[in-house]
Amino acid sequence: MANNTDKQMDTATLSTHGKLSTFNEGLKKGLANGEKFTALMDQLIDTTDGETLLAAAQQLADFKLDTAYVTFPHQYQNADYYLIFMSRLLGMHGDEQAVLNSQRHTEALYHVYGALTDYTFLYQVVNNGNGGAYYREQTTGENLFYIHLERRLLRFNSSAFTNLFINKLLLKGTGVDQINTVLATLIKFGHCLQDDFGFNVDFNILDVANAAKYELRSANLDRAIVDKLFVSAAKNEHMLRNSQQGHGAQIELRAGLTVDIFDAAEAGGSQQWVLTVHDPDQAVSWFDVLLHFGFMRDWYLENIDSLEIKADPLVFA
Repeated sequence: MANNTDKQMDTATLSTHGKLSTFNEGLKKGLANGEKFTALMDQLIDTTDGETLLAAAQQLADFKLDTAYVTFPHQYQNADYYLIFMSRLLGMHGDEQAVLNSQRHTEALYHVYGALTDYTFLYQVVNNGNGGAYYREQTTGENLFYIHLERRLLRFNSSAFTNLFINKLLLKGTGVDQINTVLATLIKFGHCLQDDFGFNVDFNILDVANAAKYELRSANLDRAIVDKLFVSAAKNEHMLRNSQQGHGAQIELRAGLTVDIFDAAEAGGSQQWVLTVHDPDQAVSWFDVLLHFGFMRDWYLENIDSLEIKADPLVFA
């Protein structure tokens, strides 16, 4: 029969065994987590199937690689997987304009565009309950669009596009062709998400559809702002006439290309002023008008507090 000393030794031995087992199981789970991660990375890097690509990006964007027992000193941030997904998807559609680079001495990723050498773009993950991420220009902090992979949602931001591409670039000498190179890639990304995965995409100020109604920040537009356009149009040898849509004005910028600004409120409803752009090929957005017609751009910027195109208020305050 074992004495008390033997019992104490058995208890100590079992305790040691338990600790070692716990430690070993922790290592196994940590390594298994790493293997799961690398399997998802394989998919993100190599797959040519769109849904597989999206599913891998969704999981990696929320993936926690480190565990209590296993940590990895070299790893990407969750925001970087949005960049990889975007680059891969564009690459699958033949667009290589957004070049994926990494910061020196870190694993952090960012986008650069050959047409805009002084600007870098990355994602910032939203850490509140909404989730998703913003695609941001790093120097200016402008959030160009918001994306939510699980909800299959993309929203472009008129204010950021105006501030970056017009105020910071166009008005300081950057060529329209350079700007359009970047815009084309961002718009293509939206169409890829829409066509491949059925994303709900609001192109906002970039929408080229004739049916698009760009809602103005000021629902009750001061008539004096429309009158300013009459004066500016006359100085630039354009005629402004009453809008065929009702209370408002219309201008023809070239054969077949017209811009309307009018109150789109239904009978008895509160005012809701909008802009529309119509062209035969449905290839011109309001942002294109701002890029190519200086007097229209000046009028818009001088009255931006009223005329700014509204972006989705749920994601852009």
